[in-house]
Amino acid sequence: MTSLTLRCISRRADTHDVASWQFAPLAETLPPVLAGQCVTLHTEIDGKPHCRAYTLSSSPQDSCWQVTIKDVGLVSHHLHQTLQVGDHIRADGPFGEFNLTALPCERPLLLSAGSGITPMWAMLRDELAKRPNADIRFIHSARSPADVIFADELTHLAKVHSGLRCALVLEQAPADHPWIGRLTPTMLAELAPDLHERHVYLCGPAPYMTAASTMLAELGLSPEQLHQESFGLPPAEPAAATSDHFWLTLKKSGKKVKILPGQTLLAALEAAGETMMAACRAGVCGACRCTTAGNIERQSVMTLSAQDLESGVALACSCTAQGDICLDY
Repeated sequence: MTSLTLRCISRRADTHDVASWQFAPLAETLPPVLAGQCVTLHTEIDGKPHCRAYTLSSSPQDSCWQVTIKDVGLVSHHLHQTLQVGDHIRADGPFGEFNLTALPCERPLLLSAGSGITPMWAMLRDELAKRPNADIRFIHSARSPADVIFADELTHLAKVHSGLRCALVLEQAPADHPWIGRLTPTMLAELAPDLHERHVYLCGPAPYMTAASTMLAELGLSPEQLHQESFGLPPAEPAAATSDHFWLTLKKSGKKVKILPGQTLLAALEAAGETMMAACRAGVCGACRCTTAGNIERQSVMTLSAQDLESGVALACSCTAQGDICLDY
């Protein structure tokens, strides 16, 4: 994975709580990127290093990289408050397998909500640059018209590309808006009547992902036709009221950390006041690689080789303990 220093060349407000930054390389050239991939941005907050993974909202045809960030969470809020034109920032990447290049389809249906629009926007622009007359359906869900990222740009693309059909599903909207509320099977049937002939690309907050994937399954879409990426893994089911727990022993210090059934290694470490590098928190970027000894369950093995798995390497953000384990990072 490439690490490089970027210079901020533009900052733009997209909505009341979302902004986009454009970056050019300080010395290096930008590495090749696939639409839908992510980068990890590194920063310091109160003298401590932090990092966070963000999807590139730029397309591979662009001469610079763009990230579009909602002002929520420690690192994102810090970037909103401090990152200005002319500033330098370190980035790792790109990475990620959620893209139309790795998962091609002649007639895609893009479903997104909130900040989940960022990979869709990149993939949409890239696909239309390659196939201007592509048959694409794009359904985006948001709270209100003021919360729709890239609203004007989407309208423009739909006007100049006859094969593109866009629809906004809004929880709060004027009475004459055709799609008010949350996405329903009836809406899907009207907006994508040929659903079973398409592949679906899904991205958004965990509750939206769960509801949409369940809906698609109930409508008979095969698992092979659904490709998805979420911002953060769904929260683990809370453990039943019990004293049962495992012990997570830190190899370097010998410190023992309590970890509950279903709790990720990263969550247990942070609850105990330990600091661990973590960016995407979705088992995608590999920033939280660690070595374990003991019985674990991995929810993601992305970025891990067969040799890594044999050696006990895991991604702390998407790995749970099945017994007492030893951890090195």
